[in-house]
Amino acid sequence: MRKVKFMVALLTFALLFPQTHLVKATNECTQPTTRNEIDRLLTNEALKQGVPPEVVKAVAFAESKGWKHCDNKGEVLVSGDGGIGIMQVTDHENEYGLDREKLKDIDYNIEKGVYILKQKFKQSNLPKINDHNPAIIENWYFAVMAYNALVPINSPIYKNDKEKVGQVNTGSYQYKVFQALVDNNPGMDLNLVAQHVNVEDLEYVPKGNSEFVRFKKLQYSYDGPFHYSSHRFQVNDLVRLDDKVSRRPEPRTDKKSYTTGFSPGVLTIESTLHTDLTPKDHLTSFNHFGWYEASDGIKGGLSGYVASSYLQPFGKRLSGADRFLTASAIAQEGWDTADTVVLANGSNFPDALSGAPLAYKLNAPILLTSGKKVELNLDTKDRIKQLGAKKVIILGSEAAVSAQVESTLKKEMKLEVERIGGKDRYETAALIAKKLGGKPEKAIITNGSKYPDALAIAPYAAKHGYPILLTKGQDKNNKRYDLNSHTAKLLKELNISTTIALGGESAVSPQAYKALPGATRIAGENRYETTTKIIEELNLSTETLYIARGNDYPDALTGSVLAAKSGSAVLLVKENADEDIINLQKNLLTKKPAHTFIALGGSNVVSNELLASLIIK
Repeated sequence: MRKVKFMVALLTFALLFPQTHLVKATNECTQPTTRNEIDRLLTNEALKQGVPPEVVKAVAFAESKGWKHCDNKGEVLVSGDGGIGIMQVTDHENEYGLDREKLKDIDYNIEKGVYILKQKFKQSNLPKINDHNPAIIENWYFAVMAYNALVPINSPIYKNDKEKVGQVNTGSYQYKVFQALVDNNPGMDLNLVAQHVNVEDLEYVPKGNSEFVRFKKLQYSYDGPFHYSSHRFQVNDLVRLDDKVSRRPEPRTDKKSYTTGFSPGVLTIESTLHTDLTPKDHLTSFNHFGWYEASDGIKGGLSGYVASSYLQPFGKRLSGADRFLTASAIAQEGWDTADTVVLANGSNFPDALSGAPLAYKLNAPILLTSGKKVELNLDTKDRIKQLGAKKVIILGSEAAVSAQVESTLKKEMKLEVERIGGKDRYETAALIAKKLGGKPEKAIITNGSKYPDALAIAPYAAKHGYPILLTKGQDKNNKRYDLNSHTAKLLKELNISTTIALGGESAVSPQAYKALPGATRIAGENRYETTTKIIEELNLSTETLYIARGNDYPDALTGSVLAAKSGSAVLLVKENADEDIINLQKNLLTKKPAHTFIALGGSNVVSNELLASLIIK
């Protein structure tokens, strides 16, 4: 999957950054005729090598005093220390095996400058910041320092100046680079490591006639916020906007903006990156940011170009025009290929409720077909082909997934087919649990007439190989049922020692609960409180959090296996929810912050506004 996406990304960049038009000077120095073209060269190479373009553009800006490759005489820019071109590349000790003559070519110069910067990021003698994630701009602080030199003049703080000792060194090379980055990327206020460096962390070591800085402390960990590169977004990505910003008809600042701007919240990316098209005659400073066409996610709502520097990653949306295509999109996200596919009824939930643990064990996506039609859904059929599946496991009897669908899979598509279906949903769940196998010590017990609780716990059950079994709860006449016989029998057969009952006494009755081995109950006042309690009480990871509507089952069902693959949780949400529900979920995310949100389904079922309500204070 990742290789395919990488090749798509490279193709995108090739289309985005076409061949540059060069101007030829008298002494053979050539450079692009516009800032936009230089911006494209720097951005393209940075993305290609996995370095934040914001950092590369700021380094080039500081090195060549404004993205210059040629000097005023038409010669390649060469500094007193031998630095060449726009990136002021030096390799005095032949550490990188560079061709000095080729460094006069701007493309080669940028390529090698970015390469050297990336090598500096990997140096073992430089401190690492937090998790050393290269996508975070602040994490490049020490690499940028080393790109120039590890000398006292570039020390993060003043060490020997008695009047300034311990203060941030505002005269250092890296300070100037990151200041240029901030100045030319509006909305970006960096949280740099220099303020966390102490005098005792540094040692000035003699080397010949000079000194160099040796770091005695090689790890700095401190709290954010931090800034991810905003040059990597793709169509359907979701981004966070913390300020009200202008919304423009074109990717340039010299054209009048729309009257109504974008308000703080979550936006949908509608295009790939555009470099700034503002003519330099209309610029008061350099624009290092790019542009994205974005929208508020509402059909017929607000859209327009917004400066990338205001945007921070929020997540992405996996969706299609209907539940079948959404399931297909989820499968595409999680699987390049799959030997086995699990097929469920997309119109009714009972037989599918217990399928996630089995699908996870088989590394199989769950796809859907209509229970209201006898034919196999065509989009699902196409996805099965694209995955190269050899086998399909059908969940449920012919009343759930028709015999004609099974015949199509076997005879037309030449696939091995296995159907797991009992006389009712309870027996089907037990049969799925038998197929799951293993020696699980725990089982999940949930109401067979309602889907939310089972979907909320599905990633946890799948990840641990715990079967999801069903029982009746309470009927319209308030009659409460004993533990279902199929479920009771299987618990004994599997020698299950502990169980988790989901929902209150109307979901799993007191007498059913009493019959469960080693039972604990997780329940809330409603499905939304129950899902938050599942995440809290089972201490599920919310680093990546899948968001699905709680008033229908398909998106959460098909997304649960993908969530399990990344050890993530599913949070069920409701459009136009009561304030109590919103506050409940906000409180959850205050205690267990999410870094990435994956919305399952279109904006008509999980809107950008709803997503924003989870994070906006």
